[in-house]
Parts: sequence; structure tokens; C-alpha cells
Amino acid sequence: MTSSRTRNAAGSQAWLGLMIAIAAFAATIFLWSEAQADTLDPATPEGMVRLSEVNEGALLLKTVEAGVYVPAPLVATDIALDISGPVVRATITQRFENPSEAWVEGTYVFPMPEDAGVDRLRMQIGERFIEGEIHERQQARQIYERARAAGQRASLLEQERPNMFTTSVANIGPGETIIVQIEYQDVARLRDGTFEVRAPLAITPRYIPQDVGYQLASTGSISRSSVPDAHRITPPIMHPDSEPGEGLRLPVTIRANLDAGFELGPVASRFHATYVEHTAPGQATVRLADGPIPADRDFVLTWRPANETAPSAALFTETVGDETYLLAQILPPAQLGADTPRRPRETIFVIDNSGSMAGESMRQAREALIFALERLEPTDRFNVIRFDNTMEQVFPDAVDASAVNLATAIGFVRRLDAEGGTEMLPALVAALNDSRPDETGRVRQVVFLTDGAIGNEQQLFEAIDVGLGRSRLFPVGIGSAPNTYFMSRAARAGRGTFTHIGQISDVAEVMEKLFTALERPVMTELDALFPRDALAEIWPAPLPDLYYGEPVVMTARLQSTEGVMLVEGELAGETWREQLSLANTRPASGIATLFGRNRIRSIEETRFQGAYQDTIDAGVLRTALEFSLVSRLTSLVAVDVTPARPVADPLVQRDIPVMAPDGWDLEAVSDDRIDPVQHAALDTALIDQLRPGRDPNAQAVDENGVPLPATATPREMMMWLGALMMLIALFWLIANRERRLW
Repeated sequence: MTSSRTRNAAGSQAWLGLMIAIAAFAATIFLWSEAQADTLDPATPEGMVRLSEVNEGALLLKTVEAGVYVPAPLVATDIALDISGPVVRATITQRFENPSEAWVEGTYVFPMPEDAGVDRLRMQIGERFIEGEIHERQQARQIYERARAAGQRASLLEQERPNMFTTSVANIGPGETIIVQIEYQDVARLRDGTFEVRAPLAITPRYIPQDVGYQLASTGSISRSSVPDAHRITPPIMHPDSEPGEGLRLPVTIRANLDAGFELGPVASRFHATYVEHTAPGQATVRLADGPIPADRDFVLTWRPANETAPSAALFTETVGDETYLLAQILPPAQLGADTPRRPRETIFVIDNSGSMAGESMRQAREALIFALERLEPTDRFNVIRFDNTMEQVFPDAVDASAVNLATAIGFVRRLDAEGGTEMLPALVAALNDSRPDETGRVRQVVFLTDGAIGNEQQLFEAIDVGLGRSRLFPVGIGSAPNTYFMSRAARAGRGTFTHIGQISDVAEVMEKLFTALERPVMTELDALFPRDALAEIWPAPLPDLYYGEPVVMTARLQSTEGVMLVEGELAGETWREQLSLANTRPASGIATLFGRNRIRSIEETRFQGAYQDTIDAGVLRTALEFSLVSRLTSLVAVDVTPARPVADPLVQRDIPVMAPDGWDLEAVSDDRIDPVQHAALDTALIDQLRPGRDPNAQAVDENGVPLPATATPREMMMWLGALMMLIALFWLIANRERRLW
């Protein structure tokens, strides 16, 4: 009886093995036929290629037809920085090259400095230049779409965030190159005697929370759509393993002409090798030492005066029509308050350990936080909060900085690893929750270490405005391409300051400067006083608090340049004053653009003080049109009146994937182990874009039948796997057959 049951079981197992073998064989044949489709069918659609036709490195986009791909357009970028004093005029030249035989439309999302005033767009076709015109955003989009449909070459520049823009170029002909030139105005940052200009090159992919209606207990407000434009700020990103082995897919060249206005000391780039040629006293030319660089790390140029005791106050003016615009940059003397006794502090450290921080960024954040903890004194109190798509506090509330408590916190920080989503809002609300709001003996400071890889900035700004109280917020940007728009705006809203750690070797220096600033008195009650009838308006208004080493930077529109401007503030219980003659200024171009950009930024930020949205929109639109600036409500569009593409020929739309920021671990970002909680979930579209070897937009096919960029599927590996499964099943069948016969 037992023998019969054994034989029946063995027979069933044998039949099961045979069925598995047949299924595996069929799957192998199917996959093999798909892989050979490109060689069996020689009729390739126009403008597309098959894998067998590709004989050099290329970025290919999958189409709805199996085995058929289209080559993606290439983008090369040249950046020219012309610096006069602290004023920066930048020109970005983007060359869109179409390597295919089809007519294409290319869309490229790229970063900008968060406070830049973008005011010019030119499109070059052959020897002709077409100037862009500023229009209300919807109108500019309509002009562009009409030109695209009519076969005219056109370019559209739109702002997605103050530090993220999109260039769209329609009707790039087969084998054709179209050049788009963008210009913007910026100002060099001055801190601790060092001037700094940043040219952003990489975009940190944004984390998009699910629309679940996270509620702030302090306000009772519910936002059902945390990021309405998520699709606009999450461009496809190419996995580093898919980048060309030779050459660069998105090469960047950079040249800077520097006229500092004083004798130069050290001139250097923080993260890239450069050649510096001193052409005259106070002047230098800077260029990359090793040729084009990849667009995966921001370029940062710094310089210092040779005479460290030189005056650090400067006024610059520009006359446009009948209007005079002023830029003032004044550094209060650093020695004020240097000997003031250190006040006890309550410091809440928040560290981002989400997947976007994996690798070098996490190491930087851990080292920075440990350095900060070791700076605390026994009279201080502290706590540590970490967050990914969950949140955890080391202590229920702030505790004394005793040796035991510090050891507990440092051990916790050393064990942190990076994974999960970037649910920043709950951690920020917890850090701002002050259990002692009436305490005056301690300064309460929140130090926030993150790369800012989020798309719901609006929610976070609202939380800061509601919950700040007596706290001061100090974002520390981590990584090669932090979200500086979020960091800078959060620092202004939190009445703190923003610092950046770009590589592990910077941790000690940057954190030392930050804590020197935190431990020094803050200059408050800043004000600028002008002669009667001299001032028309000034931005920002009111002036912010200042920390050690930071300058007063303001822009104004003047009605007269007669008399003296007085800047004053309160520092360590004493009044600080600086007098500057309005007649003693240096001419500079672009001050009007900076004034307009500052006005727009200040108007936008009034939303957090209760201003009506309609009033904000009207002020932003009026200012942007007056100063020809790209903004949330305006865009630049350039159209060639001569049709180029026959209307009957199809137009293929292609999003150009950005590069992964240097040091990013994309596998950690797209980890399948992420377990979203109710109010914290990854945007599935973003995850699919980041996951290697997967079609990120399998359902997102445009009217021309071409999905957004994706890497190829691993079908060769699947074929071998199928064959191996078939072989194992056959061996199992034979083994069970022998057992049955025995």
C-alpha cells in the first residue's frame, strides 16, 4: 500500500516536472524570437533603429513596436560666467543634437541658481538668431504649441521651481543641431570673507508624497494634493551603469571672467579642477582643467581678497531709462560680539536617512552630526530625530548634554543607514514642537541635515511659518546637488542660515563655521535709512536677521542718488551703524533684473503671512512682465516664422534623461523593501524612473507611440534563465522516473 502511494506521488511529480519543462521551453522560444525580431524584420520605421543596426554607444528610447527604438537627442551645455564685483551675468548655451532620421521635440529639465533672474532666451538656427519674448505662461505655451503643430522651429523656457527650469525645443530636423541660449543675472554670495558663485549642474530627484491629506494639528489644514505638478519636476533619470562608457552624454564646459574690484587672493573651484589665469590686478580667467565635465555635480567658484582687512562694503547702481537701481552689500565687522559669553542652547538635530542620502551623502551627514554633538557643552540641551518614510526620536524630549546622553545619541547616529522615502514633514513638525515656549535662558535652534530631495516644498514652508515660534532653523545641505531652493527659503522662513557640505573632506570646516555662527550673537532689527525722497522701494523688506560672517544684501529703486544711506542694527545689546554715500557707487549692469527678482521672491513669500493668492499672482505677473523675467506665471518663447517640418511628417516627443547626482545610490532610492505608511508613500512614477532595467512609463505613451526614456529589458538573461529551468526540470524528471522504476 505504501509502495503504491509512493509510486503515484512519484508519477505526479514526474508529470509536474514534464509540464514545467514544456513551459520553460515555450518561454525560451518566445523570448528568443522576440530578441531576434530586429533581424527577422528588415522593415524598420523611418527615424527608428533596431539593436542590430546600432554600432556605437547611443541612448535608445523604446517604442510600442517590439525591437524598435529611437535614438534620444543629445544636449551639450556651455556656461559662461562674467563676474563684476558681486554681480554675475551668466550665459547658458544648450546644443540640442538630433542623431535620428525623424523630426523630434526635445524636453530638457535643468537646474538654475535659486535666486537667479532669467531674462533672455535666444534660438540659433544656422546663422540666424531668434529672440525670445516674455508672455504670460499659458499664452507662451499656446504660442509654442501652435508653432510646433505648424512645423515651425520653436523654443520654450518655463520655470518649474525657482531653481528648476524646462527647455522645450520643437521640430529638430534629422541630423540637425538647434542652439538655445539662456541668460540670467545673479549675485555672488559673501560669507566669512569668501565670495562664492554656484552654477548648478545636477538635479536631485524629488520625492513625491502620496496625496493622502496629511493634517497639521496646529492649523487643521488639509492638503489633498501635496505636489500638483509632480510630473513636471520628476524628469527621467538615467542609471549610472547605462551612461556611455566613453565620452559624456551631457557634457558641460565652463568659463568664468572675474573682475573682483580689489586685489585677488586665492581663486579656486571647490569640486572641479580648474586653470586660473590672473590677467590683471583684480582680474582672472577661470576654465576647466580637464575639458568637459558631466552634469552630475554643481560647479562652485570661490575667491577672496588679498588684503583681508579691506573694506567689505560696496554699492553698485544701474540706470535703466529714468530709473536708478541700487545693489548694496555690506559685511558687519566680525569682531563685534566675539568675546560675548556663550549662551546655553537647546539644539534639535534632524537627520535625513532616506534612500536619496545613500552612499557618500549619508557618510557626510553622519560625520557632520557627530561633529555637532561633540561641540555641545554640559549647559546645553539637545535631541536627535531621524526620518525616512518613518520617524524616530532618540529621546522623548530634549535632554541635558551629559556624557551618557551624548554617547547614546552618537551610537544611534553611527548605526544609521539610508533607505526609504523622504517624508520630511512629520520630522519638521516634531522638531519645531517646543515644550518650553516661554523659556528665555536658552536659544532654541533646529539643525536640519538633508539633501532636500522633496517636491512638496510648499507644505514644509507652511509648517515652518506656523510652528517656528522662538526656534531658529538652520538647514545643512548634503551632497553634490542639494535642493538649494528649499534650503535657502527654509532658512529665511526659519530666521536662520543655510550651509552646504559638498564632500566628506568639507565636514569639519563647514560645521566649524556653522557653530561659530550659532554661538555668536545675532544682528537683529536691521534697517536701511535713506535721505528724504531718495527711496522708491527696497527688497527684501523687512531685512532679515544676520549671523556671524553674513553680509547685508539689498536691492532698491531710487528716486535720487544724493545724500547718505545709513544701515543699522542691534548686536549684543549695542547699536551697529554703517554710513555709505549714494553718490559713491560703482556702475554695474543687471541690477534692475536682480531688483525685479528680489521683488518677485518677496511677493511670493507673503503667502505665508496670510496674503491672498490673487493679490500675490497679480504682483508676480506685473513684476515679471515689467522686468522680462521668467517666473511661475511667465515664460520666454522663441519661434522661427519659417516652417521647417512638413506637416504630414510625424513629430516624436522625447524627454532627455538627466544624470544621477554624483555619489547617489539609486538602488537605495528605488528599494522594493520600502513600506509606505498611511501618510508617506513614494510616487510610483518616480520610483520606476529610478529603478534600473525597467520601463519607467510603460503606460505613458504619447500620440506618436513613443514612451518616455527607459533602459532595455534583460531579455538575454531571461532566455538563459528559461533554458536553465528547463534543464533542471528534465533532470528532476529523470531522477523521479528512476525512483519509480526501483
